[in-house]
Amino acid sequence: STDVASYNEVGSFALQLVDSNFASVDTNDTVGDCSAYGRYVCSATMDFGRFVPDHFTITYNTPTFAAACSSFTYLGQKFNYSTAPEITVTAKGYSNNTTSLYQNSWWRVTNSSLTGKMYTTASGTLDISGAPGTDPAVSATGSGAGTLTFSSGSGFQFSRSTPVAPFDAEISLEINVVDADGISYASNPARFGQPSAGAGIAFSAGKPMRFGRFAIGNAHGSQLLPLTVPVEAQYWSGTAFVTNTLDSCSTITSTDYAMSNYTGNLSGSPTCETAISGGGTLSAGRGTLIFAAPGTGNDGSVTLTANLGASASGSTCAAQGASPISATTANLPHLLGNWSGGAYDTNPSARASFGVYKGSEEVIYIRENY
Repeated sequence: STDVASYNEVGSFALQLVDSNFASVDTNDTVGDCSAYGRYVCSATMDFGRFVPDHFTITYNTPTFAAACSSFTYLGQKFNYSTAPEITVTAKGYSNNTTSLYQNSWWRVTNSSLTGKMYTTASGTLDISGAPGTDPAVSATGSGAGTLTFSSGSGFQFSRSTPVAPFDAEISLEINVVDADGISYASNPARFGQPSAGAGIAFSAGKPMRFGRFAIGNAHGSQLLPLTVPVEAQYWSGTAFVTNTLDSCSTITSTDYAMSNYTGNLSGSPTCETAISGGGTLSAGRGTLIFAAPGTGNDGSVTLTANLGASASGSTCAAQGASPISATTANLPHLLGNWSGGAYDTNPSARASFGVYKGSEEVIYIRENY
């Protein structure tokens, strides 16, 4: 028997007890081994272990999110990691030595052994359904260490329902580092950031979250001149929707606008009497559409609707004198509004009118010759 054996590594070993002295009188005529004809008295081979680590230590990298639109993100708009969170896990013995054999088949940290993965926020509700189901990715890197790497997958987003005042995204991520044998990190949960002001995971540019919508202004003018239609991205300031001057990234092309409900002498079929141009990426939250002049006798109006949902509908006129084409979609659902009341899930619309009176004035068009 012994009480001085100690082991500072993981793994297992085989043990066989051998008494080599019991039949030493037969040394000259009996082989010294454990065979059936040998003089040694031997036990069966016994397996001892597995020996497991005493605990884990961890180190963190510095993760960051990337704002979806330069220095801010709309509620309901997907954003991702620019630097994904990564935890380096190291297996340790009782004396805090690294158990370097904790690798390959001995590595026992798995997705099913990890527990308590959770994102928490200081404000708003974070939707993490876009993250992979196997998050984090677990990798044994050898010599007793491995990594847990998190992913945003198809992207995170703050839930969007009713307008809320702007807030900063203060996001924390935590997880309990435990292996299949119940060996754990002593200070579980491991955590990136805190869900409190200024303490969340960093953003590479800006943390502001804004509840947004897209608006189109009504426009009217002579049928003899091009007609300018103003458009803008807005956000809820806490008291009203105002121009979002930080938005120079939202893109809505001219073909994303459907034209319908023609009135008067203006028609879009079978050929286009007017056509849309302009649009594109907003500048400081604003943009401009231009309708081509429909010409003499083509007074009337048309409804202009921006397709912001996942699917497009309606037709549009891209070239004057040509046939209408199918409208496309900008696919910006985070800019839908409650233009018909109820939920914020409606495309914005406006009227472009040609040859109508301007307010209380009686002049449709005037030009001075000199």
